[in-house]
Amino acid sequence: MKRVVLISILLLCLGAPMNTQAQGTPIGVELECDQQTVEINVHPQQNAPVIVECTLTNTGSFNQKINMDSSVEENGFQLELSGISSSETLEAGEEKKFDAIFTATARMEVKTSDYNISATIESFGQDPIMVPLGQFGSVASVSGQVSSLPYSRLSFSIQDTSTIVLSEEVDDDDGWYTIQLTLFNDGNFDDDIVVEIVNLQELADLGISHSFFSVNPIYVGIDRYREVVPAGTTSQAGFMNIGVDKIPQDGFEFEVELRAYSLSDDDASVIDLTVEAQVSGSDSSGGAFGLETVSNNDLKLVGMIGGGLFGLILLLVLISRLTKKAGKQKIAAKQAKRAAKAQRKSSKSKKRATRKAMKSEEEIEEDFDDDFDDDFDDLDDDFDFEDL
Repeated sequence: MKRVVLISILLLCLGAPMNTQAQGTPIGVELECDQQTVEINVHPQQNAPVIVECTLTNTGSFNQKINMDSSVEENGFQLELSGISSSETLEAGEEKKFDAIFTATARMEVKTSDYNISATIESFGQDPIMVPLGQFGSVASVSGQVSSLPYSRLSFSIQDTSTIVLSEEVDDDDGWYTIQLTLFNDGNFDDDIVVEIVNLQELADLGISHSFFSVNPIYVGIDRYREVVPAGTTSQAGFMNIGVDKIPQDGFEFEVELRAYSLSDDDASVIDLTVEAQVSGSDSSGGAFGLETVSNNDLKLVGMIGGGLFGLILLLVLISRLTKKAGKQKIAAKQAKRAAKAQRKSSKSKKRATRKAMKSEEEIEEDFDDDFDDDFDDLDDDFDFEDL
């Protein structure tokens, strides 16, 4: 009989005007949370749960048994309710605070998922009266979105970590030393990365030339280059060239200070890397690597070119310079050779005149034969098969 009365009261209240229900409904539940949009840092060293405070309130006139539930759509995210059980009984007007704890898998890609927290009245009254599922305003919920934040994480290295030596004996057809740069994107998005030289003025004062080039650059120049590296991949598309305008008489050591950083994440760590290098003393052959100079303008031009064309241009420049230098050296050698021959002939002529005045006719004939042999040798010296 009591159960019938309560149900009758419930139906009467639900049929009453709205302002009357607000003053005292037989059943009712309210659910509130501090925020509906949740963002989670999934950096492997900074990944931590996000806690949102929520409040459950019995707005009805009777005690109520309330069932709690939560869900999140996307795999990789998790939502747990702490400080409240899956089935709570609250007195009329009572409220209970609890935490909604959001977590995400470390390193997960950037994504967004919908979530939902719901409270459903199962029954009310001292002698529990069951409430049809979802009927009579028995459900309250909070919905929102949870997202994984993008993060940048780089690994930066060079191919050879030993000391680089710039000298005339270095067997490098390019005319300078080429260093391969390796970038690993350990972040969760395609990162826009810059590599640049920090100590530009110091290198300029030492006469060190430098340039970057890349297979697939966004930007490449004398002092920096820029590249987009996909998430989870390693790029070896970047290179740095260093050379010296002229090999000095005395060698010296220097450092190239490199820096890699993300343009996409201002909070990302900056990676500094130092390349140890030295310049050996000069010898009589001339400039660096047997060339007169390796200028920054040349390096800049080379840095703008990639692939097979890069090697062809370098080869043509090298052949041109070496040919000019070899021609000059050959002309100088011939001139010196002819001067020595002329001096040698002059000395022989003086000796012959002295001997003719003192020797017999037979001895003079022998001298004639010797002179003929000497002249033939001179002819052989003048004839250079390389000139052909």
